[in-house]
Amino acid sequence: MIDEEINRLHFENIVWVIFAILAFLNIVGDNDSINFLKTNNPKYKNESETIFKITLFCTFLIYLYFFNRNIKAYKKVSQNKKELYKVKVYGSLLLIIGILLLIYFQNKETSFLDSPAI
Repeated sequence: MIDEEINRLHFENIVWVIFAILAFLNIVGDNDSINFLKTNNPKYKNESETIFKITLFCTFLIYLYFFNRNIKAYKKVSQNKKELYKVKVYGSLLLIIGILLLIYFQNKETSFLDSPAI
């Protein structure tokens, strides 16, 4: 049991590094948006849109992982803590819904020049 928790935490450390990389990529995408505004070169706009779509999809996968982890924790917790853990599961579900809505927006709106808020 302890080894399983340690392995999970090591994996989640990797997830947080990936999340930090995604944040950095969003900065690159924002800089591309700035360059597009300055130059009107569609190369920058296309690159920023691609970056934002990739970061949103990767964020979606990360949120799915945490949703799954929270469901497993909910199933293991004692009955007197079920309600509290249910809040955690619902919070994860709301994050997934939010990221799906942002993915939809990013794919439908091509004139938006800002990074999606994740």
